[in-house]
Amino acid sequence: MSLIINVYCKEVNKLLLPNLLKRLNDFDMIVEIHPNFEFSQENDSGYLPFKFKFKKTNFNVLQNKSLISGFEIYIDDFNYLNFEEKNNPKLSFFEKMLGKKKSEISFVEKETKNRLKDCKKIVSFVWGNFNDFELRFALLTSSILTELTNGVCSHPSDDIWYENKNIVYCTFEEIKDYENSLLEKELKYDEFEKW
Repeated sequence: MSLIINVYCKEVNKLLLPNLLKRLNDFDMIVEIHPNFEFSQENDSGYLPFKFKFKKTNFNVLQNKSLISGFEIYIDDFNYLNFEEKNNPKLSFFEKMLGKKKSEISFVEKETKNRLKDCKKIVSFVWGNFNDFELRFALLTSSILTELTNGVCSHPSDDIWYENKNIVYCTFEEIKDYENSLLEKELKYDEFEKW
């Protein structure tokens, strides 16, 4: 089973990478992103691996090990007017005759909607359960991208639109809760060998 998070933003490019990497390294690990990744819409869709080593971890088996994990990433164009059209029901002939106005998208708050109107890209983060640290990288990377771009983050299958305020720290708390629920003897992880 795969899960997905979408981040809507004005643009993405390789200039975001140093700040993204710096922020990832704020969370108890030393991280490297695959050296060929550039946030290129044409070239970077597919699996994005991260090499990492924990600075501190509750799992003795992971101490001083270089690990690899990642997620699928897809970068597409986004058009707010198309999004609005798709998510607003069309008025029937009778509703038009009665002068009813087309409603606004009701599931998105006004502030979020205003930020969405400026967005030109949608970055989708897709992960599964092949490795217990996919969740860490998909959620942290998506929340950091949201923070860096003042974008909008959503979980489309549950129609959840996240607040930007403290999104990265709230996400990290959820990740820690999840990882603390894991048993060391059942951990699924992969050691880094080479890019």
